[in-house]
Amino acid sequence: MTEASDQMKDLSVSEPAEKKEKDKKDKKEPKEPKQKQKPVQKPKPQQKKKEGAALIGIDVSKSVDLAEWYQQVITKGQMISYYDVAGCYILEPASYAIWEAIKAWFDSQIKVRGKVRNAYFPIFISADNLEREKEHVEGFAAEVAWVTKGGKSDLEKPVAVRPTSETAMYPYFAKKIQSHRDLPLKLNQWNNVVRWEFKHPMPFIRSREFLWQEGHTAHLTKKEAAAEVLQILDWYSDVYQELLAVPVVKGTKTENEKFPGADYTTTIEGFIPATGRGIQAATSHCLGQHFSKMFNIIVEDPTTKEGSETKHIHVWQNSWGLTTRSIGVMILTHGDDRGLIIPPRVAEIQVVIIPVGITAKTTPEAREQLYSEVTWIAEVLRSVDIRVETDFREAYSPGWKFNDWELKGIPLRIEFGPKDSEKHVVTTSRRDRDNKDEARGETAISDLKEAIPALLESIQSDMFKKADAAYREHRVTLTDWKDFVPTLNGKNVVLVPHCEGGKCEDEIKEMSARKDDGDNTAVDTKAPAMGAKSLCIPFEQPEGITPGETKCVNPNCKDFAKSWVLFGRSY
Repeated sequence: MTEASDQMKDLSVSEPAEKKEKDKKDKKEPKEPKQKQKPVQKPKPQQKKKEGAALIGIDVSKSVDLAEWYQQVITKGQMISYYDVAGCYILEPASYAIWEAIKAWFDSQIKVRGKVRNAYFPIFISADNLEREKEHVEGFAAEVAWVTKGGKSDLEKPVAVRPTSETAMYPYFAKKIQSHRDLPLKLNQWNNVVRWEFKHPMPFIRSREFLWQEGHTAHLTKKEAAAEVLQILDWYSDVYQELLAVPVVKGTKTENEKFPGADYTTTIEGFIPATGRGIQAATSHCLGQHFSKMFNIIVEDPTTKEGSETKHIHVWQNSWGLTTRSIGVMILTHGDDRGLIIPPRVAEIQVVIIPVGITAKTTPEAREQLYSEVTWIAEVLRSVDIRVETDFREAYSPGWKFNDWELKGIPLRIEFGPKDSEKHVVTTSRRDRDNKDEARGETAISDLKEAIPALLESIQSDMFKKADAAYREHRVTLTDWKDFVPTLNGKNVVLVPHCEGGKCEDEIKEMSARKDDGDNTAVDTKAPAMGAKSLCIPFEQPEGITPGETKCVNPNCKDFAKSWVLFGRSY
């Protein structure tokens, strides 16, 4: 995975903040069971902390302090707990359930349609294997963690903790593939990797240890390998768009940004509206014959005619990976000032049912009757595979519970009280709607089996439409350099004509960074210091580039543009 070389402080989560968060309490139980707490209100535009806000809620606005907002959302929303090793985090059940949903869907695709088999390779890689491939190692050298001791004794040779598994798996490929009949060989593993970064850690987005899947395949021909690269990319796009309701742009990385040792890298690129920065979402690489030549993975050419000298060919290889970064992108895309908003298809709990309307005058018999009806409603929904939770906690008021479940991002809340029971309906409240009147609805109990699944699908669809509209609005096409930096400063990514040259790309990054030497290249003095890099060459290319005539957007470049390239500040 290629990461940005810079880390903006507007969305970094430092370790001191982790320690501070440990001392906070996510919830504060009311002294009196009957006490109600008012829903947490959104802050005014320039207000950072909300005075007197309940500890259960988010006390900072996403638009005011994104770093603090993110930290509170992932901890109070019970996605992450901090750990005593810097840059490493505990994935709590709610976030791990999202990863399990992604894994279940993607695993089904690659096994059934892709004919890929799962395996597992050791986490340790010998120095000899890792260092056999110079270009590949250089891409990860600064991030490789090494084990140098076993107990109290120094190891004769240090071993690396895998940053990725090409060099761990390909000696096995060389042994396993002895004939063209052994092809294709398609293996995938679900594992953890370690990249010992020294940039600001950010849970899910940038951490020293993370979970992913990494697929490694070998093929007889370049054509077969190329077809798989694109198929995997389509499935990655579906993970984001169909499961996480996050829009992405599919494309190819430039030479500067491709995976070390690959022939070419295809990618899906996401976007974080709050910062206006792009983010690499997943990548699928065609490795060509680079690694097969390095590790001597060869087969006899099946087209060799009988009686002729047998020819041998190096296999064509691919690798592809998707990580838990996807969860962070989802949180940053959908979350609001009330907390998380989880798309229904990946939510651990899709619906929470809360009994309401119970007062001091309610008899024990009436209370039990209401609770019994709530339990029955839950069972009805479970019968149609809805993931349901009931909240019978009596020490908390309904309003407090509403805030609690909204903070956790549960897609749909059902309220059920004596008046609902009389009318044979339930009251619903969608988490994805800001306007409370628009969020609320009413469903007949007799229609629950059809109406609630349909409502969840509507929430899923509407979440994607909203995010997709935001991404499209902030992808700006331009051809004049004078518009480049101001457009970036408007929290956009830009689609520009470019020569695809590496040196030109480096120059654009330098020119679009804020300077402190009097150079006014960055028009907006409040612009981030980070320069723009290429995100991808989108597969969908607008018209407007004429070979040999259209100029590259870089005013210093003498070459003509080859394609429209998406540039932006990036994580």
